[in-house]
Amino acid sequence: MAFLRETPRSLRAYLLLVGALGTVGQVYRLLAPEGGPFTRLLALIGLAVSLGYVWLGISFRPLLSAAPSRIEQLLIAGAAYSILLAVIVGVLSPKPEERGGALAQGLIGLLITLYLLRNVRRLAREAAGPNAAATGKERLTP
Repeated sequence: MAFLRETPRSLRAYLLLVGALGTVGQVYRLLAPEGGPFTRLLALIGLAVSLGYVWLGISFRPLLSAAPSRIEQLLIAGAAYSILLAVIVGVLSPKPEERGGALAQGLIGLLITLYLLRNVRRLAREAAGPNAAATGKERLTP
């Protein structure tokens, strides 16, 4: 579907937006008085992932051509954090609606990450040009 083809500019904007919103949310969780040590630890991990997304958004173009695996690694770390958080809430929450909501949020986060990974790999192939595809030495495959 041609209308779902992301551009470097749209992926960069997405990473900046998600990173900035995530940073604000995680700082709020860190400073909230009702959070315990475990909540603060999870918020610190989330803050690191959010700041990583901001960094990816700022340096997206150079990373896309020089080190696309860095982008992939950080996206995978974000998906892992989202899934971990969903599982923790799903297991520890006494309310079924919270468990279902957390698991749905983790699944949606995973699907978005898979979509982003696919587009990052495509953009990295396009940035490498036809010579990289002809040599067969490129690591990123569809």
